[in-house]
Amino acid sequence: MKIRPSVLRPSHQGFSLVEVTLALGIAAFGITTVMSLLPHGVSNVRTAGEITAAARISQHILGSLDQSQATATQQSQRYYFNAYAVPVDPAGRRKDDIAFVAEVNVPTTDVLLPGNTGVSDAFLRRVTVKLKQTPAADFNFTEALPASYKLYSYVVARTGK
Repeated sequence: MKIRPSVLRPSHQGFSLVEVTLALGIAAFGITTVMSLLPHGVSNVRTAGEITAAARISQHILGSLDQSQATATQQSQRYYFNAYAVPVDPAGRRKDDIAFVAEVNVPTTDVLLPGNTGVSDAFLRRVTVKLKQTPAADFNFTEALPASYKLYSYVVARTGK
């Protein structure tokens, strides 16, 4: 049996320059796309953390107002929280403990129900919570621009006697 010389030739192995260039171009495009998404992901995680902390802080404040029946007063109260939205005692705090400052105001009469003629409801109170992520315990909400802090408004029902 006679073997033809074309079969005995070594076949061309490897990729051509054009194939390698195309593969590198596709890989570079994919890596660039993934890297461009990272800043958006980090900002989404930061925003989600701030929203979660604000929800926990508001829940704590509303719970403490409900327990103390403080919804009858109009005085502003200040609350301090750490980075995990855990309350910090203002007397025994250190400078690094505070991450959030909240100021709570409960006006005496401002909730009007439909059908009432200028008479506010005795059992409903509006609670406004001003929240700022700052380590400064003496942050002044009245002098600050409203865009520099978050303002949350709730209507709570006074329970009990």
